[in-house]
Amino acid sequence: MIQPYSIALSVFACSTLLAIPGCSDSSSNTSTPTPEFEADTSYLDDLAEDQGIQTPPAQEEQPEPEPEIEEPEPEPEPEKLYLDEKREWTAEQGSKSIYGRARDKAVNIGSQMQNSTVPENGLAITYSDEEYAQAAGFAWDMPEDWLMAVPSRSRFAEMYIQNPLGNASIAFTKETSSPMQLRRLLESVITDTFSGRTKAKITTKTVMDYQVTTLDLSGTYVDPNAKSSSNGAPFYAIHAVVIELPTTKVLIKLWGPQDTVEQNIGKFDAMIEEMYER
Repeated sequence: MIQPYSIALSVFACSTLLAIPGCSDSSSNTSTPTPEFEADTSYLDDLAEDQGIQTPPAQEEQPEPEPEIEEPEPEPEPEKLYLDEKREWTAEQGSKSIYGRARDKAVNIGSQMQNSTVPENGLAITYSDEEYAQAAGFAWDMPEDWLMAVPSRSRFAEMYIQNPLGNASIAFTKETSSPMQLRRLLESVITDTFSGRTKAKITTKTVMDYQVTTLDLSGTYVDPNAKSSSNGAPFYAIHAVVIELPTTKVLIKLWGPQDTVEQNIGKFDAMIEEMYER
């Protein structure tokens, strides 16, 4: 028979064991984490300072460099094409009536007496936006009071000036010769008073960064296609330019009675200065 005193002693012993850490069930007791221990090393810095040892400064964290963004290379500009325009020209129709034909004949005789130039293929029918000359990607607008003519032979354009002092022509041609060779060619059709060859006055300039050579001559005009020099026209003048373009040279020649040429040199030079790409 178990005594009551023994039962009480057993209960007290179990309670004491449960109160001891580690003796209880882990599922019913939550343990508190032990804080981490950080050693104080500041005394090492003081010791190094006393002994004259320099401690390296703490390095700051450097930000990571941003990745370089490669910019796309610019696309090369397309190569310029210096082309000629294909143009069709329509000539003005002459008079059909007897009176009209007689009038035109009188005009032609008067022009011959004035040593005027005559467009071989006649004047051209054009609208205002068609009154220009174009070659090799460049163009020259016609001055207001000039006329467009139908180009003849190897000319890519032709203009005409009607003037009471005598009519003059402006011929546009593409050339392969040098400016000096073209100078000699022009000098061969203008002679002085004693039928000797004249010498051209030469000046140079640049237009749109292209070399322009200007040639001026005056004297008696001799048609190179004539069989003799009896048809020479006195008091003639030539004002011409040779423009050295990327793909060709262009000769633009104003020629006719000297008074008419000299009156129109300003308009001619302005047309050259205002050259543009087309």
